[in-house]
Amino acid sequence: MSLHENVRSRTRPGLLTRSIATAGSIALLAGLLMAPAAQALPMDTGTVTEPAPAPVEPAPADLSPADPAPADPAPADPAPADPVPAGEPSADVTQTETVPAEVTPAETAPTETAPAEVAPAAPENISLPVIEGDPVVGGTLTSTGGKWTGAAWIQYSWIVDGVPVQTAGHVLDEADVLNILPSMAGKSVELTVTASSDAQTAGTEASAVAVSVRPAAFTVAWSNAVTGRPAVGQEVRLNPLTIQGTVTYQWFRGAVAITSATAARYVVTPSDVGQKLWAKLTLSAPGFTSMQLSSAQVTGVAATFVTAPVPTVSGTARVGQVQTANPGVWAPTGAALSYQWYRGTAAIAGATGRTYTTSAADYGKALKMRVRATKAGFVTVDRFSATRSIAAGSIVATKSPVVTGVHRFGQTLGISQGWTPGVSYKYQWYRNGVAIRGGTASWLYLSPGYIGSKVNVKVTVSKAGYTARSVTTKQVTVGKAVITARTAPKITGALWLGATLTATPGTYSPAPSAYAYQWYRNGVTISGARNRTYRVTGADNGKSLSVRVWASRTYYDTRVATSPAAKLPTWAVTVLRGDGTYRVGTQIKPGLYKATGSGSGCYWARLSGFGDTLDDINANYFGPARTYVQIFPGDVGFETKGCGNWTTVPSTGAKATSITKDGTYRVGIDILPGTYYGYAAAGDVCYWATLSGFTGTFYDIYDNDLPSGWITVTIPSWAKGFEVHRCGTLTRF
Repeated sequence: MSLHENVRSRTRPGLLTRSIATAGSIALLAGLLMAPAAQALPMDTGTVTEPAPAPVEPAPADLSPADPAPADPAPADPAPADPVPAGEPSADVTQTETVPAEVTPAETAPTETAPAEVAPAAPENISLPVIEGDPVVGGTLTSTGGKWTGAAWIQYSWIVDGVPVQTAGHVLDEADVLNILPSMAGKSVELTVTASSDAQTAGTEASAVAVSVRPAAFTVAWSNAVTGRPAVGQEVRLNPLTIQGTVTYQWFRGAVAITSATAARYVVTPSDVGQKLWAKLTLSAPGFTSMQLSSAQVTGVAATFVTAPVPTVSGTARVGQVQTANPGVWAPTGAALSYQWYRGTAAIAGATGRTYTTSAADYGKALKMRVRATKAGFVTVDRFSATRSIAAGSIVATKSPVVTGVHRFGQTLGISQGWTPGVSYKYQWYRNGVAIRGGTASWLYLSPGYIGSKVNVKVTVSKAGYTARSVTTKQVTVGKAVITARTAPKITGALWLGATLTATPGTYSPAPSAYAYQWYRNGVTISGARNRTYRVTGADNGKSLSVRVWASRTYYDTRVATSPAAKLPTWAVTVLRGDGTYRVGTQIKPGLYKATGSGSGCYWARLSGFGDTLDDINANYFGPARTYVQIFPGDVGFETKGCGNWTTVPSTGAKATSITKDGTYRVGIDILPGTYYGYAAAGDVCYWATLSGFTGTFYDIYDNDLPSGWITVTIPSWAKGFEVHRCGTLTRF
């Protein structure tokens, strides 16, 4: 096998191989020998230029009629071409076709052809390029491009997993270097070189055997010691480790990973007590093989309290007093504190609270208290307080003793009291300061002999472990018994002038042995009215009458009871008798009055003077004698004629629902308000008016009418009066 067959090489298009160039040279030489007049032209890269036609001259007689044409370029073939005999065109050389010029037959001459330019031979690879160096991340790969002939320049192309990553050109035999990056780990690196005569000329390619890049391996110098005390609440640490990459941590409790414990530091927890603690480190970086390191193991231990103070006890050192434990401030915080109280050296059953109330059993004994602090992961610690001697307790009155009950004949007295503590009580009752024989109970019955006496009681309270306490109550005076009223007195009889009223005394318990009476008018004593009965007089007109009853019995206080008041109606009182003119203020007082006459020719006038002129009349009236007048304080006189007597106006009336007589009526008293109907006889002139007052002026008239035939009139409830003439009978719907 020839060297050319062993080398993987190829020629780029447009380049001549060395064998092609050699064949062309031989052909050119033959052409020159055959056509001495022809001149060779320069050859460009890889091609042969056809010569331009030469001037036609007469050919010598010994030359052939036509010159051979230049040979066509031979195909690229690495093997050398066979020699071409002189005088024959070579198949490897481009032939030139010559076009003869127009000449006369006698002057035809051979054409001179220039020799073709020979392309330089393509570089040939003698030894394939080789990738040198350890293909590991962080290292370098180099190559000198292999051995070549006919080359002066080499172009290097580094390819990683089919992707070009670096291209560089060097002179022949100058090496190129590729730095292996982390991203190349596990990938294939290829190298392709192109050899050429210079940097601008295409050349021949050759490839080196590809290599695979290995990840780099970490090189660390690390102490796996764990520093710090592995006690609960304390921090243990790993020695620092610095790499160009990532370090992750995981702490383990035995063989179990601790959740969230992923830092270089770890705080020991109660769960770690007695357990092996260690950490696993994982080193990773791009282009590096991950690496795991394990730390040394340490055993978790229980922590101890930094501060464990001696507790104290506060409170009065007496029986019955509350003792309070003061545990102090423990560090670290979060400890659960429990308590136990001791009497001497014996634990008191059930006394496990922070407070303890001393009992009689503690009297004269030494009391102390123990605080026990527990905390997960910590050593349990007990601390005892100093002892204290417990003195006798004091009995305290929470409520001062007082005598209870009604201190009257027939009643039983008792005692209201409160003590802390109180177990045993003794009593002694006294009358006027002298102990009552047999009066040692907690109660005392008051017989008649106690009436008017002063009684009290002494209470003595005692309890084991306590100092006895005695208290004497205040004296109370014993009174007579009380008569209880069951029903109140009341007044019976007609409430009218001249009527006789009777007092019913009411009922009592026990029944009184005697009664006494007193009558009252509007709450004022009526002189001489001390009997059970009373006759109504004119002074009682419109007043309220009541009676007071005194019920009495031996050994009992007199019971006084008053009846409800009986309101007497206001009845009419005659103030003027007959016709005449009267002075207002002396003979008649201002007010509302009613005429008692029965005729239809009643005349009255309110006067401002007695000059007998029209100017003296403030207001007047003429009509039926059944009428009213309102006399004012400003009136000077009052004149009446044909009206009969004038009386005061009672507060009550008939409240009639029909009107049968002419006159003036008070609405709501004499008649009820509402709608009335009737019929006026033919020929009569009916007149009615609703009034807002009884002054006799036009201003009193609210509404009026002069109807005939059937009549309907509504009397409003707010109206003061209603006046009617010749309207017959009016009946309320």
